[in-house]
Amino acid sequence: MLSATDPRRPIRAVMATEFWHGSTGRALAQGLRREGWDVAEVDLGSYLGRAHGLIHRIANRLLSPRGIAAYNREILDHAARVDAEVLVTVKGSYITTETLATLQQRGVRTVNFYPDVAYNHDGSSPQAYARYDQIVTTKSYHLDHLRETYGADRTGFVHHGYAPLVHARQHEGDVPYRWDISHIGNFSPYKFNHMLAVAQAFPERTIAVIGNGWSGPAQGTALERHVLGYPLVGDYFARAIEESRINVAMHHGPVPPDGWQDVTSTRTFEIPAAGGFMLHIDNDEVRSLFVPGEEIDIFADTASLCARIGYYLDHDDDRRRIAAAGHARCVPAYSLDARAGELAALLRARGIVRGGA
Repeated sequence: MLSATDPRRPIRAVMATEFWHGSTGRALAQGLRREGWDVAEVDLGSYLGRAHGLIHRIANRLLSPRGIAAYNREILDHAARVDAEVLVTVKGSYITTETLATLQQRGVRTVNFYPDVAYNHDGSSPQAYARYDQIVTTKSYHLDHLRETYGADRTGFVHHGYAPLVHARQHEGDVPYRWDISHIGNFSPYKFNHMLAVAQAFPERTIAVIGNGWSGPAQGTALERHVLGYPLVGDYFARAIEESRINVAMHHGPVPPDGWQDVTSTRTFEIPAAGGFMLHIDNDEVRSLFVPGEEIDIFADTASLCARIGYYLDHDDDRRRIAAAGHARCVPAYSLDARAGELAALLRARGIVRGGA
């Protein structure tokens, strides 16, 4: 009979985060399983419901403390049931400092895989971040801050990735395009200025702006009729990418409190993985991942954005060739399966988990 610490046994992990279809949490958990780990999931979404409308928001506010307490109890219970060696979370929202301390007292190592621009999410705190054995960011610009705050031996970097079971092509032949131009992402003034310029420059083209927060700011502008009015997730998100001739990839702009701004995001990988042609905001990091003009193309401002859109609408063969090359570059090298392997290797090198499954 194998003992709990027998090196022939798989690494035993609890993963606590959101696991909706297409989420980083679900895909990363599956990637770690492919690395040979056993993963028990504790789904944050089961404990904190989504609030729609005033009555639901009030009810959710009243129930949230109980839900948070139940979520943390379940993390501890799961870890005890499976004799977990490591907790992995994405962002760590609503995992309390007390829960992290209890896990560590039991010998469970704790890892926060952080794929977002700022460290100010609801349910997070500097005290909780300080408890993790490892914070692994997907943002290269975080590294100096993390190393200075927590130490180089407790911080690391792994790129974003796409979810292989979701962000995939479905049309091998002719694509039934719905839109000429699309942007998927939540509203920000920075993105609004770019997409308004696109709407004004291409009044006869079909355009889709997909995400939260656009309807109010777009009212009365040339962008209004192009706003979908709600987000798309999972399979429908992937189809929106594939069925758009040109996918504009840009980020929020500077985000408080630190003024950081993204250079890449999950969208950087999801668009080519789903077979979409990507027109990405220019920066050194995206150039290190894809070859502009061959695997994606880039823009620097609204004028160059509109110029590149105009070119590719008139040069469909170039657009299709670049989209195919971008897909080949991205799949499978930039998947969350691959990122899970990089994360597991980092954790082995740091002594957080055993040397192999």
